[in-house]
Amino acid sequence: MIEVDEEALLEGCRRGESAAYQRLYARYSAQVYAFARRFLGDEQHAEDVTQEVFLRVFRKLDSFRGEAKFSTWLFRVTVNSCRNKRRTLERVQRFDAERFQGSRPDREPPPERTLMSWALGDRIGQALSRLTEEQRTLLLLKAVEELSYQEIGVLVGQNENQVRGKLYRARKAFKLSLAELGESYAEQSSAGRLATVLD
Repeated sequence: MIEVDEEALLEGCRRGESAAYQRLYARYSAQVYAFARRFLGDEQHAEDVTQEVFLRVFRKLDSFRGEAKFSTWLFRVTVNSCRNKRRTLERVQRFDAERFQGSRPDREPPPERTLMSWALGDRIGQALSRLTEEQRTLLLLKAVEELSYQEIGVLVGQNENQVRGKLYRARKAFKLSLAELGESYAEQSSAGRLATVLD
């Protein structure tokens, strides 16, 4: 079966064709969900974000001019939506903690604690939770999505040299965070895919 041309699908979506919407969703929804699942560490939140992403994309499709690949534009929307979702979750959690738990942050781990505990161990997740949001995002894009510096730059609106510099500092911060937790960087990094960006 010949795959429907992407530009034809986009044109169909602009015309409001439901079949085109369904095909575009089927083509990319799994990738969007997988990224959101890793970023947020929760299946339900990932499903919510996936729906939000496609609603936003379909509403703003007329603003897509083809200056970058559609997948790049879609992924940028996904990253921003995940960031916004996590900020909302953090605000809700802080409110709940203050209202019901007397501001006891040790009762429940914040959402970012589960950000990248994807088979790399809890200490990896703890170490990453100590980084800034930007550092976590850059490491996630490099380690999990395996994007190039140039691709990451397009997504976060920075040039390649800026991305390289910030990733270098993010790596150093991550190693320091691991050391403060009493973990051996060499042992932990060999346990998973973060080794590909930390060396």
